[in-house]
Amino acid sequence: MEPKQEAQPEQAAKPIPISEPSEVHQKIPKVIFIDNADAWVEKYGEEPLFAQMNELYQKYKFMEQQLLRSRQNLRVKLPDIKKTLEMVVLLKKKADSDNKSVETNFLVSDNIWAKAKVPNTTGKVGLWLGANVMVEYGYDEALKLLAKNLASAEERLAEHDADIDYLKDQITTTEVNIARVYN
Repeated sequence: MEPKQEAQPEQAAKPIPISEPSEVHQKIPKVIFIDNADAWVEKYGEEPLFAQMNELYQKYKFMEQQLLRSRQNLRVKLPDIKKTLEMVVLLKKKADSDNKSVETNFLVSDNIWAKAKVPNTTGKVGLWLGANVMVEYGYDEALKLLAKNLASAEERLAEHDADIDYLKDQITTTEVNIARVYN
């Protein structure tokens, strides 16, 4: 009977340097373009290199989906912030004029509207903060808050657009690398 050989524990796959850290674009790693695929395959092996590139590609696609979803949420919120800001400006103008009341139409139920004359004498407005929380602000405070929120949302939207463009470049480079290693 032959002596049993003990199973050797498999060594953890050593990470292959296919990306490098990035200080911009939400620290999304920058993929390294593989210019000499044969040398990389010879050095690291075809399967491990292909597996890590595929994993990086999947991570990039996941990040892209998250950024696209976040950008869409911001695009939905921007018109609401703008409308609210316009309404507070209108209420402030009305409060500063002689005729302080505001005439408006409001939705009672599906396709049924009613006209109302709303007194505007308090100088305050209630803003929804979310999570069923409404806070009362003076007009000037509300205008500052809404202007700050609008600027912040527009800035984040611009950052998301830049990050998505950067990420698309990284995805394209990764796809090219995968194709070169595969072939």
